[in-house]
Amino acid sequence: MTKRWRQSLGILVGCFIYITLLSGCQSLPKPVFEPQGDCLRLVTYNVNWGGNPQRVTHFLEVIDADIICLQETHPQWENYFKNHLSITYPYTAFHHSLGAGGIAFMSKYPLKDQQVIKSEAGWFPAFYIQAATPLGDVGILNVHLKPPLSDEGRVSAYAMLNTPAVHLEELQHFMRTVSPEIPVIVTGDFNENESGRACQWLNEQGYSDALSGFDRKTPTWLWPTKIGFVLKDRYDHIYIKESFVCTGAKVFSVRASDHEPVLAVLQKNEPVALQQP
Repeated sequence: MTKRWRQSLGILVGCFIYITLLSGCQSLPKPVFEPQGDCLRLVTYNVNWGGNPQRVTHFLEVIDADIICLQETHPQWENYFKNHLSITYPYTAFHHSLGAGGIAFMSKYPLKDQQVIKSEAGWFPAFYIQAATPLGDVGILNVHLKPPLSDEGRVSAYAMLNTPAVHLEELQHFMRTVSPEIPVIVTGDFNENESGRACQWLNEQGYSDALSGFDRKTPTWLWPTKIGFVLKDRYDHIYIKESFVCTGAKVFSVRASDHEPVLAVLQKNEPVALQQP
C-alpha cells in the first residue's frame, strides 16, 4: 500500500469515527409533560393478571392520566380499580376474557361506541372506544397481540418465527374494523418492539411511536429467568398519526407487573398559519 493510499484510508477512517461519535452525541428532545393548552395524558399498562394491585393503583393515582388503557385485567382487577379509583375515573369499560385476555379502559371523559374485536389469528381480542376529550372525539384501539408462544403456551423456535406474521394479521384485522372518521390512537401490548412487523406496518400507514421520539432504549417488559438473567424488550406502545403531536413520553418503573407503564402526553397538531408579508 502506497503512502498516499494509507493517508486516504486514514482520512476515511477518521471521518467514519467522527460521524459515528457525532451521531451518538445527538440527543432526543426534552419531554414536556405539562404543555400549555389542552392535552391528553394517555397511559398504556399491561398489569399482568397476577400483578400487584396496590402498586398499580398507587402509580395511577400519582400519574393522574386522563385515559388509561389496560391489558390482562379480570373481574378482581375491575373491582379493585372501581373501589379505589372510581372518583378519578368515573367512565370505565372492562371486557373479561379467559386467561390473560382481559382488556379495559378507565377514563375521566365519557366513553362511547365501545367495540370488542375478536382476533382471527391470535389469542386475545382488541377493544375499541371513542372518547370525548378536550382534543375532540378520539378513537382508541387497545390491543394485546399474541405472545411468542406455541398454541399450547410453550416456548418454541417455530412460535417465535411465526409470531411476527400473526401480529401483522391481527393488527390489520383490528384496524379494518375501527372507524376512520375520527383520529385513532393505537396502543397496548404488541409483544414486539418497534422493528416488529405490526409496528413497521403502522409506520407505513403514517403512524409513529410516541415513546421513540423521547426514549429509544428503556425496556417496557422485563422477565427474570431461572438461570439468573433478565429478558428485556420494548413491547408496549402508543402509536399516533399526524392529527396529534406528542410533547412528552416516558416509561415508569413500577415493578408491579412484568410490564411497565408508558405515558404519552398528546396535543392536537394544529397547522401553523403563515403570516402575510
